[in-house]
Amino acid sequence: MKQLTTNLMAAAVVVLAAGSASAQALKADIPFTFQVSGTTMSPGTYIMMRPSNAGSKYVLLRNTDTRASVLAMYTATDPAKELKARGGAGIQFECAGAQCALREIWTATGSPAYAFSGPKLGSDGGKHMAFIPLTAVKAD
Repeated sequence: MKQLTTNLMAAAVVVLAAGSASAQALKADIPFTFQVSGTTMSPGTYIMMRPSNAGSKYVLLRNTDTRASVLAMYTATDPAKELKARGGAGIQFECAGAQCALREIWTATGSPAYAFSGPKLGSDGGKHMAFIPLTAVKAD
């Protein structure tokens, strides 16, 4: 069963990458390790792509240095007040000590925010939210 899931995820990444020309792409420099979709991602520069297909409910996060990628399923929601108050696109993480988990992405384009479920974090070091701005990726 795990092999089937792995193969399906790999196929989805290939399909998404093939259609990335029509996807909205944004970049973020994430300075800490974080969790998303059961995967631990290392610090680095990430490209976030969401297919232009209106029915899709996932984004692709790809580390530009390591090429590690993850598909993350989301739920459309209103952006958090703190995120919207910043006035620009961004990613919000919930952190407890050195552990962080992706919680929300907002593209600031009038569309809803993308909310992500994830692991419950401990209370080591106190909980806080970390904001990382997103910038548009220029087409080649």
